[in-house]
Amino acid sequence: MNEGITQFNETMAKYLAKDRRYFLSHPAHIRMLAKVSRNIRRQAKVRGKLQEKENLVVPPVLILSVTNECNLRCAGCYAHSQQRDAAEEMSIDDIRRTVDEAVALGVCVVLVAGGEPLMKEGLLDIPQKHPGTLFVMFTNGLLLTSETLYRMQRMKNLIPVISLEGGENATDARRGKGVYRAVMQIMNRLNERRSLFGASITITSSNFDDVISAAYMDDLKSAGCRIVFLIEYVPTDDNDFDLCLTDAQKKRLIAQTEKLIEAHDMLVVPLPGDEDKYGGCLAAGRGFLHISSTGSLEACPFAPFADTNVQKMPLKNALQSKLLREIRDNHHLLRESRGGCALQENQDWVKSLMREEL
Repeated sequence: MNEGITQFNETMAKYLAKDRRYFLSHPAHIRMLAKVSRNIRRQAKVRGKLQEKENLVVPPVLILSVTNECNLRCAGCYAHSQQRDAAEEMSIDDIRRTVDEAVALGVCVVLVAGGEPLMKEGLLDIPQKHPGTLFVMFTNGLLLTSETLYRMQRMKNLIPVISLEGGENATDARRGKGVYRAVMQIMNRLNERRSLFGASITITSSNFDDVISAAYMDDLKSAGCRIVFLIEYVPTDDNDFDLCLTDAQKKRLIAQTEKLIEAHDMLVVPLPGDEDKYGGCLAAGRGFLHISSTGSLEACPFAPFADTNVQKMPLKNALQSKLLREIRDNHHLLRESRGGCALQENQDWVKSLMREEL
């Protein structure tokens, strides 16, 4: 397990180093990344001691969905399809406590998701409290007002990643008319402020060729993006599997990623990417974990199954989940799937593990 995580971290560090020319012209970002880099090494030691002394597996990366509320209603939204009860959502105090506990246990990167994270009042207070921890916030960008941008500019360890579906036609078709142009205006404002930000694109069988093209990456770089997440489409039901990448497209995506990084000096991250070189699926704590908007501690955002909840117990106790341990012990059964998530495609097996616990 540790070999896979180590290789994952080394790969990310190599990609970040590739864009050194940009960072040399942005010294504030260099200082932030240096602080984060030191913290990553320090936190790895914390996790190692906990695993050695207490057999407690703590991931380096925590994916935290802070709300299911959103100001958009995108077609095929996976978070919306889960229909979690808004009345059961974690309070901002629950979220703040959970992040504090995660950092104390050795988490070094927090990916903030939703719904739309900026609809959670008080969220921006949290990264400021943990300046050595890297916070990556996935947002549709429409709530990045001037006041919000001013606050975020003072927190260099908070990186906004703005969601798109490709070009204007693809984005507006899924997210709503006019969204693409509004997002590009937000990116221009971020670029003018010399902010470090990225883009997240849900890559499907239909937008594949457009998204991985050199022309599209040039457009994103011209807008100021330095990081691009290419997230494989995960179906919401049995009716949209035709949007999943084909095997040939998956192989091409892995090969094309290296070329895009070399050509554009950008960090391009396909998710889940080539998991085989990390020793298989990194979910369930091998590389990351997910906490849902209602506090459920889950192996992955696309596998909404849990036997512990951080609203009911400290995170350290929740990490002792029998379900997560069973998934880790059997991760060799989880291979890259047609739907972008091995756990989601093998959900019957995960459900069977939960029945065994009962």
